[in-house]
Amino acid sequence: MLAAPEPAPTPVFIVLDQEPQTYREALQDAARLSAGITWPSGCMSPLPHPELLPNASRAYRSGIHQGVDFRCFGPGHSAVAAMDGRAVLVAGNYQDPEPADRGWLLDIAAQLGATPPYTLLALYGNYVVIDHGVVPDVGHVVTIYAHLEEVDPDLRVGEAVQAGQRVGEIGNRGTHAAANGDFYADPHLHWELHIDNQYLGAGLSFDETRAVYTTLFAGAS
Repeated sequence: MLAAPEPAPTPVFIVLDQEPQTYREALQDAARLSAGITWPSGCMSPLPHPELLPNASRAYRSGIHQGVDFRCFGPGHSAVAAMDGRAVLVAGNYQDPEPADRGWLLDIAAQLGATPPYTLLALYGNYVVIDHGVVPDVGHVVTIYAHLEEVDPDLRVGEAVQAGQRVGEIGNRGTHAAANGDFYADPHLHWELHIDNQYLGAGLSFDETRAVYTTLFAGAS
C-alpha cells in the first residue's frame, strides 16, 4: 500500500494591495528597524527639510516623493547599505536622455496626473536595490539607492551586502541637470525604504513623516 503523500507546506503570501500604514504603525516599524540601521550617506541630514523627505510634492512629474534625499553639495561621496541584506537589482549602465526625451516622459505623467512606474525607474539613473528579507514584526524590507554616478564595480546581483558597505558613488544621474549635461549640479542620494509594497510613511503629514524618519535614524551609526 502506497504511503499518503506529505502535505504541501502552506505558502506565505505578502499582501501587495495593503492599506496604508497609520502614523502609529509607521512609527512602530521605524523604532523596530532603528537598532540595525546605518545612515546610507554621510551628506547633509534631510530631516529638517520637508522637500527632502517622503510625501513631498513632485509637481514636475505629477507625483509624490517616495524617499529621502541626502544632498552632498559636491562629488566624491559614497552611498552605503543601510542594513545587512542581498543585492537584488544593480543598474549601473544608465544613459541620461536628451532633454526633449526626458520632457516627453514628464508630459505623459502630466497627462495622466501621476507618475507611471516606468517613468519613475527612468528617473532613478544608476541605482541599486537591496533586499533585507522579512524582518520580524515589521515585514519584507527593501531599500533603493538612486541617482548614483556609478555603482560599485564589485557589487553583483545575489551578493550578500553588509550594513555600511559601499554600493556606489553619489551623483545626479536621472535628474534634470544630468539630462542637460551637467553631471556636477546637486549630487544627492535618493534613498527609499519599502515595507511589503509601500514606502515607509506613505500618506503621512510632514510632521508625522519627520517623526517616523527621525525615529528610524535615532540610533544610526
